Amino acid sequence: EYGIDFSTTVGASMVPVFNASGDVLLYERLTQRLSGWSRGEVVVATSPKDPDGRICKRILGLAGDRVKVSSHSGDKEVLIPRGHVWLEGDNKAASHDSRHYGPVPVGLLQGKVRLKLWPLTEWGPVRVIPP
Repeated sequence: EYGIDFSTTVGASMVPVFNASGDVLLYERLTQRLSGWSRGEVVVATSPKDPDGRICKRILGLAGDRVKVSSHSGDKEVLIPRGHVWLEGDNKAASHDSRHYGPVPVGLLQGKVRLKLWPLTEWGPVRVIPP
């Protein structure tokens, strides 16, 4: 396992931060071991529904937080259990995320997205946006 890795975007769940396809992202795997995870960080994780798939979402909640989930059947509040985070895409209408599969075990998180490398015209750091 290396300290950094790369991922490409597929899907519109993080539009407008990332394009629906073809963006190249650099994510790092080291600092979370020292500082943990924070609300607002964009992360790459193993998909909770497909162990061979990867997802890229923003952390909106940490263990102990309560998040409000709206659905056609009404609103409900979810308590995020110990060892889990709540992940959502910035483009809520196009994102399949914790609103569908619930809290995600931190063991599935692979790293924090730090840079958008491609396209070159959009190169730069990925901002942490607290919820």
